[in-house]
Amino acid sequence: MALFQKKTPPLLGIDISSTAVKLVELRAHQGQYRVESYAVQPLPANAVSEKSIADIDAVAEAIKSAVRQSRTRLRTAALAVPASAAISKTLSMPADLSEQELEAQVELQADQYVPYPLDEVHRDFQVIGSSEGTNNVNVLLVASRSDNVESRVDACEAAGLTPKVMDVESYATETAFALVADELP
Repeated sequence: MALFQKKTPPLLGIDISSTAVKLVELRAHQGQYRVESYAVQPLPANAVSEKSIADIDAVAEAIKSAVRQSRTRLRTAALAVPASAAISKTLSMPADLSEQELEAQVELQADQYVPYPLDEVHRDFQVIGSSEGTNNVNVLLVASRSDNVESRVDACEAAGLTPKVMDVESYATETAFALVADELP
């Protein structure tokens, strides 16, 4: 079936730290990943404070500079919030729920685990596997305050890019490692 699956369009990976914006463009080539372009652009002091964007314009300018420096043609991006700015909880749910029922159950339980009003957070979930010895599945619920997500989206859009993916840094690192682990010596 892999023959008929849609090809995922490439994205720029953008990391916004307290000192710099880092950009990488990877391409799959003959079953391996290779770096097509990358750039590191320093940020002005205090543009990002305690992993929160304090100066969206300064971060947007750094992203623009990184895009120019890398010479990439891509205009879609994947971003991440720091793990310290996200809440993660693994929930156990019945395996026989439909997608809509699962979503409704996650929404009901999210209120118990997210210490902020749900209208002040962005949240998502993913089934991560079966729960051993039961007829349940483990579901990862992740939430982050809206200002953490929206400031990154705003900076990306102000730089002329379209954000397509928002992840948590630690999960993004884990996913990236899984993709390239076989290529490491």
